[in-house]
Amino acid sequence: MDIGSHKKCVINTGNILSLNDITRKSGQNPTEELIEAINITVKEFRSSNLAPTQNSKLIIHRPTDDLKAKIEEQSLADLKIGLKVFLNDDSKVLIQEAVEEGFATLKVPCVQNVILQFKKDKLIETGDDINSLKKIWGVLEEYVKNEKISQIGLADVEEATFRNVYEWATVKPAIIQINLATCCVVPPTLQQFCKDNDVQLLTHSDPSEILPKDAVGDSLGVPLPVKWISRFLVHIICRGVLCSKGYLIGLGEY
Repeated sequence: MDIGSHKKCVINTGNILSLNDITRKSGQNPTEELIEAINITVKEFRSSNLAPTQNSKLIIHRPTDDLKAKIEEQSLADLKIGLKVFLNDDSKVLIQEAVEEGFATLKVPCVQNVILQFKKDKLIETGDDINSLKKIWGVLEEYVKNEKISQIGLADVEEATFRNVYEWATVKPAIIQINLATCCVVPPTLQQFCKDNDVQLLTHSDPSEILPKDAVGDSLGVPLPVKWISRFLVHIICRGVLCSKGYLIGLGEY
């Protein structure tokens, strides 16, 4: 299969909780987990003789994926679905594609939350983190207004940036994620701000660059640039059990 002939493609790992090669390695960090999921997905897809496209876009997926079955085991009302989008560019097109691919993959009309992690070195390069963030945030606000996302949040932003976006936004961020690897103690002023404004203060262990630049090229054999990554988590609300987890990776030229 000539993957290189496609200018755009999406890797859909499906539900990685069904992959023994990943679930047996409980000590994996998010980057190791993602790379292994990509490698397994590409390998299965190459051996399947399937080449589905969507609007001239190649969708690389696992034929054995059980994501659809896992979600259909429960009523949608009993599920809590969240996306975390890792974005490399302040493009409205890219954030829309990341979210829409999530809806299409999960086959759901809406999700409970979307958390945005905008790549830090991009912010440093532009020197204009607030305006870049606001540009993307405006797209997420529209999804909330259209009742397709219930809550939106930010990951790995400075307290001043978070406060700035919060004060400016029409739809306020309801979640902030802090990486304890880079911030050992959450600033008391941020804790108080979150408490006063009913913002969920969460911690996570995702690196600022979750996928090394060469990892996808090594797997595909084609150096397609990564434009966005989206991780989905599906919980059964009443039991608090994670029933599905996976990644979507948007690649190519835009």
